[in-house]
Amino acid sequence: MFRRVRLLAVVLLCCSVGTVAWAAEEGCGDTVELDRFQFFRQLTLDLFGRVPTLAELEPIIHITDVGEAQVDAMLSSAEFSRFVRRYHLDLLWPNVDAFELVNPALSYLLPASLYDYSSGNADRLFVLFVGLYERGGLVPCKDAPAEYDRVGNLIFEEFPDGTQREGWVEVEPYWAPGTTVKVCALEARTAMISSDGLACDRAEGMLSGRCGCGPNLQHCLSIESGQAVQQSLQEQFLRMIEAPINEERSYYDMLLAENEDLNGALIHYYRYLAPMAIDPIMQYPPVPVAELPTDVPFTDPFWTSYARPAEHSGVLTTVLYLLRFQTDRARANRFYNAFFCAPFQAPQIELPSPSDPCSNEPNLRKRCGCSYCHSALEPAAAYWGRFADAGTLYLHPLSFPDYSEDCATCINNPLVPCKFICQRFYFTQAGHPDEEPYVGFLKALVFSDEEEKQRVLGGPRMMVEQALAAGTLATCTIRRLFERLHNRPMSPDEEQEMMVDLVTEFDASGHDFKALVKRLALLPSYRRLAR
Repeated sequence: MFRRVRLLAVVLLCCSVGTVAWAAEEGCGDTVELDRFQFFRQLTLDLFGRVPTLAELEPIIHITDVGEAQVDAMLSSAEFSRFVRRYHLDLLWPNVDAFELVNPALSYLLPASLYDYSSGNADRLFVLFVGLYERGGLVPCKDAPAEYDRVGNLIFEEFPDGTQREGWVEVEPYWAPGTTVKVCALEARTAMISSDGLACDRAEGMLSGRCGCGPNLQHCLSIESGQAVQQSLQEQFLRMIEAPINEERSYYDMLLAENEDLNGALIHYYRYLAPMAIDPIMQYPPVPVAELPTDVPFTDPFWTSYARPAEHSGVLTTVLYLLRFQTDRARANRFYNAFFCAPFQAPQIELPSPSDPCSNEPNLRKRCGCSYCHSALEPAAAYWGRFADAGTLYLHPLSFPDYSEDCATCINNPLVPCKFICQRFYFTQAGHPDEEPYVGFLKALVFSDEEEKQRVLGGPRMMVEQALAAGTLATCTIRRLFERLHNRPMSPDEEQEMMVDLVTEFDASGHDFKALVKRLALLPSYRRLAR
């Protein structure tokens, strides 16, 4: 017992000194190399996100060095998922705030959301448009139980502000079975067709203010359920990354996978909430609604794999990625940073005067001060050209052809204003003579050449497949992972000396991510204290 305590004390002392290594069991001495205890501690910190336990340090006494066997054991541990998750969260930035899904004023699901309204001890949930159109203002119901007349009609009370308000009822919400919440009686309506004949499971019905949230509030989103959806979207994203790593398949399968996993929260989100958006943010979920079960509760934590259409490509077309990066340019920029190590960064040059004709060039590929980045960024962004900006909707060619005659002519027809679809997805008005040939085309096709048009049609899958065929992904993956483990970039000398061999080995392994982590963790440079 005394030896174990002494072991722990000396190891922790020596491992806490950034420029000193334990050279012998008797004490500490200056050296540039990590000894086996410090090396094991460094591995545990990097791969598990914590310091090693005394029980984990004990076996290190009986070996001369930490090597492949110890690294293999760590990579096989469930704790290695901490490294995988942290690394890819930093690499891909997949963060969508729950309030972006819930906030009724800014929601991607507007109006499929509920206000949380507090007044004293009374919490009443109400929908924006119901209050506006049926109560006469952006107000909730009154703080009292709902009352009905003899034939079952709600009784309203006139308020001094000119609004009329009903009371609340208690409802068991889908996100908390077995409990009840106070919901304004109008919002608690369960009819599938409104009083004016609109479908209450579509945005038009909710937007009219004549619909309620349906049985168990299934068509509305609360703060609580919005957070569950947000967390599920991130978990889905990370599961898609982890699957090929844990199964020792190609690391890049995460960029190509057609299937996605769904739990109860996401099945409910796809089935009942996505169709409620006013803007066709999603409209058609990645997994067709007809293929989703109807008997899975929102709170079901289990994940099941479902097939997506062929246009989807791994994490790059997930709801989370598309909502996190809301423009084609932002989506391409994050991918190029993460997997090509090629950020779109302009040189430090003086921009021309705004009055210079070149500053008014509508094609960013040619505009002075913009062309350096956009000549590469626009072709890269084209791969996401058929995925809606500020949304996830795939613009299928059958529903959204490259050219729309209606969208080309509507701007000049005062009797027939441009449809929302034209304004949202098509180029309808030229502000420069060079733009005139593109009026009526999808916005993603403006100034596109034939190669870019093929990229729009091929989608992110085409980009990844071309990069794999050209062998351009491995080099950046190695650079990024080396930097993560070494806490510094690879030097030019190191790259010249090692990169060819590392790429060859990574390719030969079938792009085994764990094998690459092991290879980099066993490099002599990883054991040096210059960290």
